[in-house]
Amino acid sequence: MFGFLKKKPDAPALNASQLVPRIKHLNFLRAVREAGVPEDEVPYHTPLCGELLVTYAFDLPDSLIMATTGLLKQTGVSFNDLPPLARTNLQRLLPQPQFFAKDGCGLAYTGEGMEATLLLVDKVWDEMQPNFRGDIIATAPRRDRILMCDSADVSAVAALRVQSQGFFNEIDDPHRLSTQLMVRRDGGWVLYDAQ
Repeated sequence: MFGFLKKKPDAPALNASQLVPRIKHLNFLRAVREAGVPEDEVPYHTPLCGELLVTYAFDLPDSLIMATTGLLKQTGVSFNDLPPLARTNLQRLLPQPQFFAKDGCGLAYTGEGMEATLLLVDKVWDEMQPNFRGDIIATAPRRDRILMCDSADVSAVAALRVQSQGFFNEIDDPHRLSTQLMVRRDGGWVLYDAQ
């Protein structure tokens, strides 16, 4: 009863070591803006590839707080320092991924529901590349699904498209990302179909 008289809990202390990247679809930003969120409260973001982007969040024990320009300034993190800092924090927090194979495609699993963020972990792809005859092709149909295959295996590329669409269609929820195929080039990702 009289809960409104209780003191509001203090806002959690935010710091740079809590910042992690999150992969989102461009529709996330559209939805935020259509909801009338003021521009200074829109989560800070950077492009990833095609229709995917990277947002940033403070990873707290019981929640995530999206990083806005104001919160980043408050914690003293510059926009230039944010991407490498968040990637370093991610690598510290993510467990070693396990890989499973089906029809020439690999699926990475971390158990954290953040498999799509593996797109940002260069070490994973750099260690994997020598095992491929061609380029690494990847897709992130959901935040907890990342699939990859060798561009030199035409049947695997076809299977990758089918598997990606299947995972994408599993559930129509905010965790769906994209069925676009991306190829690893010069330490980053470009659209595979745009070649």
